[in-house]
Amino acid sequence: MSFAEKHPYLFWQLIGWGILLVDFVFVVVAVFNDFGEWSYPIIVFTFIGALFAIIGSPFCLCATRASRIPQACSLGEDRAVRSKVTAVVTARKKPRAALVGALAVTAVVVLAGVTYALGMHGHVLLGFVMMVAMVVVPFVIVAKYQEVQRRRFMKVERAAQFVDVESNPWALYRPDVRRLHAPLVPVSTEFGTATLDALYNWLHDYLMTDRLELIQYSANDLRNAGFVAVDDNGAPLEAPDDLFLAVPEHQLDLSDGKRERFEKECRAVGAFWLPCAGE
Repeated sequence: MSFAEKHPYLFWQLIGWGILLVDFVFVVVAVFNDFGEWSYPIIVFTFIGALFAIIGSPFCLCATRASRIPQACSLGEDRAVRSKVTAVVTARKKPRAALVGALAVTAVVVLAGVTYALGMHGHVLLGFVMMVAMVVVPFVIVAKYQEVQRRRFMKVERAAQFVDVESNPWALYRPDVRRLHAPLVPVSTEFGTATLDALYNWLHDYLMTDRLELIQYSANDLRNAGFVAVDDNGAPLEAPDDLFLAVPEHQLDLSDGKRERFEKECRAVGAFWLPCAGE
């Protein structure tokens, strides 16, 4: 784990004070060398960046942590689950991301106007506060929006208890691996409860029972069975520990138009199907 991941607050404080020191040195050099008016925008925008890193970063970090996936065992799993949730929500309906983006832009414009008005009336300290808010507020809006989307998606709490994962598929399924009609979902190598929660909530509308059965495969497992997993660019996945969770179709109800919707969601999360024998 990097220093920024271990100590994010201290990391951004060091970045901020470093930028401020560079800005101060530039001001001194500009004064003694009479750089002219072209140096003013550099000084001002550099100062705003330093102010954001020092004062604004704690707010952004708090908003980001509040929106993290519960029970994620690592940042890698958190990012992977967040990506899958967003992909499924987007595939099912319009997530109103454009509206949220417009709201964030509006907040920036309004706060910029307030900052300018305060500066013109001599309220320097409040102007600095508004400058920080102008940068922080859009990040907070987006983070809170993602948190709301995740909560709506995760309708079943602690869903991992309803998921059974067969991690040694060759013991039971090797003779029939080419007859197992199932989409394979790429997962983080550090997947855990958070990933299983997300998969159950995604597949909950399709399940014919209350339990979900998954079969774990690695890239080596598939290669040994004659399959070659590829990434989005069509390049083979060479890492032996790349993991995939197969969702056997026999436990899913894909009638009445559900199959088309399910196929669309599979493509959204990067899932692909094992070809059956004879295909």
